[in-house]
Amino acid sequence: MIVHQVLSGAGPVDAVTSQARAFRALFGRWGWGGRDVAWHIDPRVAGAIQPLSLLRTDPPGPDDLLLIHYSAYAPRLREILETPQRKVLLSHNVTPARWFWDYEAGIAVQCALGRRQLPEYAEKVDVVAGVSLYNARELGSDRVVPILFDPAKNVPPAPPAPLAALPARDGRPGRPPTLLFVGRMAPHKRQDELIRLVALLRAHRLPDARLVLVGEGMTKNYLAALQQLAEELAPGAVEFRHGLSPAELAQAYADADVFVCLSEHEGFCIPLLEAFHVGTPVVTRPSGGIPEVAAGGALLVDDRDLAVIAELVTLAITDAPLRAELRARGRERLTVYGHDRTAAALRELLEHAAALPREP
Repeated sequence: MIVHQVLSGAGPVDAVTSQARAFRALFGRWGWGGRDVAWHIDPRVAGAIQPLSLLRTDPPGPDDLLLIHYSAYAPRLREILETPQRKVLLSHNVTPARWFWDYEAGIAVQCALGRRQLPEYAEKVDVVAGVSLYNARELGSDRVVPILFDPAKNVPPAPPAPLAALPARDGRPGRPPTLLFVGRMAPHKRQDELIRLVALLRAHRLPDARLVLVGEGMTKNYLAALQQLAEELAPGAVEFRHGLSPAELAQAYADADVFVCLSEHEGFCIPLLEAFHVGTPVVTRPSGGIPEVAAGGALLVDDRDLAVIAELVTLAITDAPLRAELRARGRERLTVYGHDRTAAALRELLEHAAALPREP
């Protein structure tokens, strides 16, 4: 079988690009061919991902399959819908534009157009699926192919030992309690609330608490605004990091006492699986696909009062039995997203699409 993957955009730290490249590795093992193309390509992944225009200059064969990874508006993507090949839409979701108007109007416009186009794309393709049931149901489907999570590649065990074997916080003296968040610095991810949270913890519960934020900034200006907020509310207590290798990322999880996510919109949230794999207890807001991915593996808190969240975070840091239970439940959640299980779901989806009869 020949499967061509079509992306809105491709970049070196983009989750959708990583997913497409992981799929391509699977296709190679299955003996499947095809190309991976995108409308916008970061120079750092040029070569691995080819220009979308290639599908015009060197068209796919009539029996080839197009797998469209939809995560953002791309002005040239619509023409793909008019090609004769069978098509599968895999929705990674698009963040609502309201989160960006006050910070970056250009990104807001792209998100608004992307969400407006998504139902149109769903109507015109042969098969619709989502990386989570939350994403799929938004388009009237129940087909799910989760993020392909390979622990050995995403976050290898951090030296000197996997965190699952490390003692609880009360057995780790001399280290300040550390909160961790991993994800792009963007308004809907609510790093601003995490900064306010660590300031609250330092004032009332954990005087030496610190926060580590790992991720690229949406824009330099937005990153600077977060850094300024951190200096105002919790000077010296917030560390910003980016460009980490898998081993460095694993170490960041291992060094953290709790992973905290207060994001307002997540189609899946890969860092939950990374935290579960390394053994870092998780406290998270149940937004979008998060309750589906986390299930009983995390403390879910929908309360908007940061004081309530601070109490839960304090428990996740200081209560040894709770930490052990969260680690165990996190490991259980990983079985749901096992590499082979997801690979089988992907293959079944694509073979089903390829076998569909053509419309006259």
